[in-house]
Amino acid sequence: MGRAGEIKRPDLPAGRVRDLNAALHELHRDAGFPSAREMARAVGLGHSTVHNLFARNRLPQYDQFMAVTGCLALRALARRPMDGSQEQTLDAISNHLHELWHRAKADGSIKQTRQPPHSAQQIVLHLNPRNPQVLRDLDDALHLHHTVRSLCPNTPGHVSPDTARVLYRLDTDRGDAILRVQTAGTVFLRALPTNYARAVAVERVSWWETGFEGQQVRFLLDANATKATVRTGQRGKRVGLQTAEVIDWWERQASRAGLATVEVRSRPLGAVIARRLARNPTFLQATRLEGLALIADPIALQGAVLSGIGRGRAYGLGLLCLRPADTDVSPVLHS
Repeated sequence: MGRAGEIKRPDLPAGRVRDLNAALHELHRDAGFPSAREMARAVGLGHSTVHNLFARNRLPQYDQFMAVTGCLALRALARRPMDGSQEQTLDAISNHLHELWHRAKADGSIKQTRQPPHSAQQIVLHLNPRNPQVLRDLDDALHLHHTVRSLCPNTPGHVSPDTARVLYRLDTDRGDAILRVQTAGTVFLRALPTNYARAVAVERVSWWETGFEGQQVRFLLDANATKATVRTGQRGKRVGLQTAEVIDWWERQASRAGLATVEVRSRPLGAVIARRLARNPTFLQATRLEGLALIADPIALQGAVLSGIGRGRAYGLGLLCLRPADTDVSPVLHS
């Protein structure tokens, strides 16, 4: 590291890796020279990993490179809007960097390893209610957790720990059981039990699609809203929050996630039960939060979408889903 806010360029040989590194540093300049720690917090990587993307004279991992450049592109556009729509500009930047990376990869002098995709994906499974393994998973969150993990194994060399976060949500309140699984790693659908799902759909969650500053979005989150009790000056066990406290909890979480709430509704979903047959089963209080919000910090929001919010993420809680909203901004409404 050199001066404050500056990351030293490596001494690179002539070639395509040099061009890739030059484009990375130019985007870093346009974004106002954020520090490695700032970028690391935004995309969920270690700050040393981010620093090495800039400082090492070798081809970076594709997912890490695209995550960091996506963060920088959003910052650069926030500082200096360009001609055309923001979405078109971001797509142009992404396509240019994608092409540069693959040109560098094609250089025969560079040793390559398999890279995971740079964007997350959501697998939507419409579960078969007559399948005995589906009934078992619906009855016990621990069994469902094992089924999800079998789809997204964290195999060494397959996905990096920073992109192996698996989030999921089970919807059963509309008659059908729909399981939504999100990961930046590879999904092995062949690991599903036979006839486990009646239909499967795949939705892409791009680094660019969390939105732009000032944009209004609809959000939906099934969360385990809790607080720690205090006993004799020490932190005790965690307890679930009541309705009024849940709204306050969401306001704090939303602020950290780069969202300014416009309207929010909450309703209890009941208990998520894991280890049902154990002597001491695990009970998690689940609450659904949905409404409208303004994006205040797109970079923080990217991290929240990819990493999840709150506790209970191993049991189907914490997956933040966003959709564009074309409604006018109104005063905050809590219900």
